[in-house]
Amino acid sequence: MSTTLGKLREYETVLVINPELTDEQVGEIIDRLKGVLDKMSATLLREDHWGKRKMAFEAKKQGRGNYFLFHYVAPVGVVEELERTMRNLEHVHRFVTQLNGEVTDVEAKKTEVEKMVRERAAAKAKAEAERKERELAERSMGDDDDMDDDDREQAAG
Repeated sequence: MSTTLGKLREYETVLVINPELTDEQVGEIIDRLKGVLDKMSATLLREDHWGKRKMAFEAKKQGRGNYFLFHYVAPVGVVEELERTMRNLEHVHRFVTQLNGEVTDVEAKKTEVEKMVRERAAAKAKAEAERKERELAERSMGDDDDMDDDDREQAAG
C-alpha cells in the first residue's frame, strides 16, 4: 500500500451553479457534492454561499452564477471524484479546486478555520457598524445644512 493514500491535504473548491435554479434544486446539488466528500472520508471545514454574482464571462449562456465554496481536508483522490461528479451535473457551470497544502492534524485545522471565520465575521460586523455610524453622521450634518440662522439660535439656546 502506498504511503500517499494516507496523506491528508487541504483543498478549497469554488463552484458556480445555474442562478435560475430554485433553492431546493441548489440544495440537492450541494447535498450530493457533500455526500461525495463524506463518502470519500473528507472532512468539510467550511461551506460558504457567496450568492448570485456576475461572472467575468458567460458560461452555458449565463452571465450570472450562484457561487459556493467548499473548504475541506481530504485524502489524495477525493478531488478527482468530486470534480468528476461536478462535470456530470448539468447545472454546475464552472468549478476550480485549489490545493492549500498537507495537513497532519485535522482538529487543529478545524480550530484554525473556525477562528478565521469568527474573525472575519467580527470584522464584517465592525465595518457595517462603522458604515451605519458614518451614514447617520452624514445625515445629521445634512440636517444642519438645512437650518437657517434662526433655527440654529433656537437649537443652541
